[in-house]
Amino acid sequence: MSGLIYRSVIHRFLIGIPIGFLAASALLIPSVSWAQASLEVSLVDANGRQPVANLPVELNNIGTGQNAETITDQQGKARFIGLGTSGSYIVSTGETDLYEPTISKSIILRSTFDRSVTLLVFEKNNLRAQEEIVVLGRRGITRLNTKNAEVSATFSEPDLKILPIEARDVTRSLFRLPNVTQATGFFPEAPSISINGANSLFTNYMIDGLDNNENFLGGPKFPIPLGFTQSVTVLANNFSSQYGRTANGIVNITSKSGSNNFEGEAFFISRPGILVKNSNFNTTDLSGNPVSDTFNRYQGGIGMGGPLIKGRTFYYANVEYTRDEKENRLVVPELGVDKAVGGTNKFLLSSLRLDHIWNDNWSSTARFNHGRISIGRQAGGIGGGVTFPSAANSQNRTSTLLALAATYTGDRITYEGQLQYSRFRWNYGAADPGPRVTVQAPSSQTIAILGHPGYVFDDTENTYQTQHKITYKYGAHTLKAGADVIVSNFSLTGGGNVAGNYSVRLNAAQLSKIFGSNKGVNLQPQDIPSNVQV
Repeated sequence: MSGLIYRSVIHRFLIGIPIGFLAASALLIPSVSWAQASLEVSLVDANGRQPVANLPVELNNIGTGQNAETITDQQGKARFIGLGTSGSYIVSTGETDLYEPTISKSIILRSTFDRSVTLLVFEKNNLRAQEEIVVLGRRGITRLNTKNAEVSATFSEPDLKILPIEARDVTRSLFRLPNVTQATGFFPEAPSISINGANSLFTNYMIDGLDNNENFLGGPKFPIPLGFTQSVTVLANNFSSQYGRTANGIVNITSKSGSNNFEGEAFFISRPGILVKNSNFNTTDLSGNPVSDTFNRYQGGIGMGGPLIKGRTFYYANVEYTRDEKENRLVVPELGVDKAVGGTNKFLLSSLRLDHIWNDNWSSTARFNHGRISIGRQAGGIGGGVTFPSAANSQNRTSTLLALAATYTGDRITYEGQLQYSRFRWNYGAADPGPRVTVQAPSSQTIAILGHPGYVFDDTENTYQTQHKITYKYGAHTLKAGADVIVSNFSLTGGGNVAGNYSVRLNAAQLSKIFGSNKGVNLQPQDIPSNVQV
């Protein structure tokens, strides 16, 4: 077929095997496994500020009921690896002959992060230690991981709830984080953020540590909504080599999970254009296309989560729908046309996560995301255009992600394995498969654009990813080995219009005839006289 190009390529094939052998300091590399994290607890004597060795430490998950116990090493450290991100954790030590019991505040973990906490333990009958004054202060958003110098900034779920976020699109909150600015380049649908001022097309987007990139042009495949987000983290500098697919920044979202407690939300949001003051500065929709002051948005959704089997199986489900109604003006005095032309954008985002605890050693997680997005590219223009409805079209983006993860946690060995399949289709649908006709008046001024949009673009991506990591603890040392493989296959139909793109010029008689036909906004390519000048 003339003018069309078809290609099928394996876009990326990357295997990384990072192995680290850590000596007496037992410096741990953050886990890349999906929806898993680790926690290092340091016990310090409140009087002498010395590490407390050989003291039992208990970890309890308030939401899921999971618990684990270990003993501090000679450095006063206790390590918990392969932890899930569901619920929140409490660290505690029991009463001994020498020390009083102690307990931490609630700790919430995010995926692919190795968190550390320090607990002071008090000797019995040591009044001096117990009379100490403790000054507490709120930490900033930016974090420096003292284990690997990773610089990151995180919005937790409570942070996201109080922020004004346009259309509940999580990426719209990231402008408030350090090192993140609004991107301005390329095409309307290009990614909206830039990290450290770098090219926004090469930002790495992840969900629970797994790939969420549209690997042809860049940007996220599935725009995860606010209702399915537990936290969002931007890694700006010095992050681990496990994120080896980009020299740019990383956006990692930890998905929401269920617990033993039922929770849910339902919402409806409206942005009626009548309440918006007229402005000389037009805003844009979520895909970067300019909209007028008459723009309306209607958004609703529901989310719920809880236990399927208490203490064993948990779920969280979320569905959100957004409908944008926008309006352009079609203004062609030569044809007697001056009319408002409407268009719509539609977003349907569905997500489900299941977590199951098989026994004290094995746990698994499944996640499903599906998005259907339609962006209307209607006729006219913000201040008046000459594109007629016959040349209008829609842009459709469909994304599906299915991920599975399994974790084994033993006394010395921890295994984390993940498998994900994702599919993404980006199609500019044409309303009219015929020719594209640009109509000029006798003065050579363009007065109408009719028919086909003039190009074809239909991209389908299928991506397979698997990650595996083994951690082995031997005394004060930790040995880690991992492998990560991702393969993307693309099918692209693209090129020009096989029916042809034409520019025609009307004479005065032909223009008068079309004006008198009263076709108005319904003018079609076949309404142009056959003897017109091409």
